[in-house]
Order: sequence, then structure tokens, then C-alpha cells
Amino acid sequence: MLVGSRTASVVMLLTLAVAGCGKRDLQLGGGGRIDVDGGPGGIGGAGATDAASGDGGATLPPLDASVLPTDAAESACVTAVVLLPWMKPSSALARLDVATAGDTVAVMNRQPDMLDVRTYTRDGAAIAGFQFAADAQFLPYRDGRFLLVTRGVTGAFSATAIDPDLVGGTRLYGGAATVTEHVLGALPLATSTLLITDERFVNVGGDHAATWSTILGAADAETFESGRLYGIAAQDDRVLIAWGTNDVLRLAALDTSGALVARAEQTGFFNSVGSTTASAISWGSGLLLFDGSDNSLGGNAVRLTQIGFDLSLTALGGNKQLRTFYRTAPRVAAIALQRQPVAFWLTVFPEDDNSQGFTTHQLHGCLLDLAAPSPCLATAAIAATGLGGYGIAEEPVAAAAFPDAAAFAIAHTDVNGRSWLRVANLGCATRPPGP
Repeated sequence: MLVGSRTASVVMLLTLAVAGCGKRDLQLGGGGRIDVDGGPGGIGGAGATDAASGDGGATLPPLDASVLPTDAAESACVTAVVLLPWMKPSSALARLDVATAGDTVAVMNRQPDMLDVRTYTRDGAAIAGFQFAADAQFLPYRDGRFLLVTRGVTGAFSATAIDPDLVGGTRLYGGAATVTEHVLGALPLATSTLLITDERFVNVGGDHAATWSTILGAADAETFESGRLYGIAAQDDRVLIAWGTNDVLRLAALDTSGALVARAEQTGFFNSVGSTTASAISWGSGLLLFDGSDNSLGGNAVRLTQIGFDLSLTALGGNKQLRTFYRTAPRVAAIALQRQPVAFWLTVFPEDDNSQGFTTHQLHGCLLDLAAPSPCLATAAIAATGLGGYGIAEEPVAAAAFPDAAAFAIAHTDVNGRSWLRVANLGCATRPPGP
């Protein structure tokens, strides 16, 4: 059930100090610099995305520090709220990602021409903002730092352990890059980082790379360029990659040097809407894949599939409780929260009639039992969004758990085109009554 709003205050997006708003060069260990990847001006500068482009000049909230009363759109699970500086509909909000490091959180807005990164404390206070190259990868790392993989001044890939203020950093390692390739995803290992590009498999720091035409053959090399990457997982010296085009699920197992161990594909795995929102997280001995291809209720329920490093597929079933408008499929943001799988998506729940496109959808979390995922072990209301209809599939939702804590950060949008960051826990989660 929906949980009522709190009466406590929440923190809105704060402005950065004057010293953090000028053009900065990201300092690397050894005196290097990658200022060509940094956007000119940070928050409020010429390269910032605070003003939506191409949408008639939408007016955004001011960035002055302020405290707002809690609105009625969030639940008691939420402990901090940030109104993000990006709006929909516009090209200024293409895709949201979230990463955590220590007690800080980074929200990334990936646009066609840049990666806009904003960092915050766990209680919602703004730390910094900066813009990097469009295919830069910003990942959780260790010791309260993030991992930035981007192209340095020479054009080669460079991996940097970067502080949450986005100023201090230590260069870790690098690797050659081609001028034409575009990074689709990344996975940090102990001493290197794996990059999946539309041209190659690259082990940055491990000094290994191979083209997809060499690994998969010329006929399938273009599937990374035309399809979507769903997820990457690593175990020992094995790497599992899941991607696809149209209704086809494609899988490959490689070693960390890029040599092919096994490959598989399954035509007809996705229905007409499932592949457009599918995503996978590293879980157990492989990947846990979420997609909207469960038609058993006459709609597109969220379906779960375990993918093994041996490329086996184990159908876990679909969730029948948190339903979405039946002619579309939601984007699912899944995390491992204290070693339990929790997934978030837009749903008509607590209503069960998903046949009306105008039924508003709320952002809920579902604590999952992978042995029986049809009902949630517990549900948690995160925010009322007012969203509905076919557009559900286009609304970004991204989440990340805080290390060693029963809390998470989640980014999403609402019907008014605003984007939000919420820090929450499952303290308000509702469990079904016992037998």
C-alpha cells in the first residue's frame, strides 16, 4: 500500500561554492590532466545542462541553497530528496545512472554529447558537478572514491580513482583506444577495468583487447553497434556478457584477455517490448536479467531469468504483483541490498487494473524471493510520479545501494518532466500477511 508523506524537511539541490564553479582541470597522479574531457564551467557554466535545450526554454528551479517542506510525492522510506537540474522532455535528459561510494552518491545524466555528473552526500547536500566525454564511464570504486574511465589528452583510455569533489584524483592505468569506438559499458576488476565498446572488448590496465569481428566473426560483429548491452559479470578469469537485438538474446563467455570461451543466442526470447527495457545485474554465478516479456497475465509483467557463466538460462518466473500498463514495459533498476535482490520500477500498484493507459504509476521497490518471484516478499513505496501510458518505457529509473548499509539511492522522473534523486531504505516496506 502507499505510505503517507512525512512532515520532515528535505534538502533541495544546493549550489556549489564559487571556487567550484570555474573551469577546472581534473588533476591526476603524476601531474597529468584530462581537461579536454571536463565540461567548461561545472554547475552553472557554459557546458552545464541546467537549462533544457530544444524544448522551448523550459524554466528550471534556481540552484540557490534552500530547504523545502516534504511534498506528498514520497513515502516514509525516503530520508533525503534532491531535485535534479535536468528536465524532460528534452535532449537534456537521455539516461540516468547512479553510483555510490562510501556515504556519497553520484547521479549521471548520459547525453549524446556529454556525461553530466553530480555528486551529493547521503543526506542530499550537493558536493560537485562536472561534464565529461559522452562515453566516459563513472563507476563505484573503493575507499570512498569513484572510478572514472575516459579518454585522456592523447585519446587513449585512462582510469582514474576520483574523489567525490571531482577535483582530486589518482591515475591508475590506461590503454589504447580507437578514434571511432564508443564505450557501451564497463566493469571494474581488482587491477583493471573491462570495457565493452561497439567495436572491441578492452581490458584497460590488463593490456588486452580484441575486436568483435575476431571474437564473434564478421557476421555478428555489428550486433553491439545495432543492439543493446544488458549486463556484464566477471568471476575469476571469466567474463559473461549479455546483449541483444530485437527479439534475440545473445550471450558470450570470454576470458579476461578477450578470448572466446563459449557463445549462444536465443531467437524469440523477448517479445515486442521486452528487449527495449531489459537490464541485468551481476548476481550469484552469473547475471540476473529483468525484462517485460512475461505475457501470462495478458500484459508485460516483469520477468526474471538467471544466466550462468556456462550460458545456461534458468527461468525464474514473472512478478504478478507490481503490474504496469499492459501495452508497454517498465525500466527496472535492480540492486543487491545486504545480499538480497531488490528491484524498482513504475507500477499501478497498489491497484491491480493495468488495462487503462491513463492509470498513474508509482515508483515501488520489490524485495524478491528468486525461488518464487510472483509476489514480492515486501513492497516499498518510493514516490508518486503521476506517469502513465506508453511513455513508461521511456522513463529512466536507476538505483545503487550504499556499501555496508541498508540504504540506497534512486533517480527517477515525474509527470512534470522533473528528475529526482531520493535516498531511502526499506524501513517502510509492507509485507503480505502471514498464512
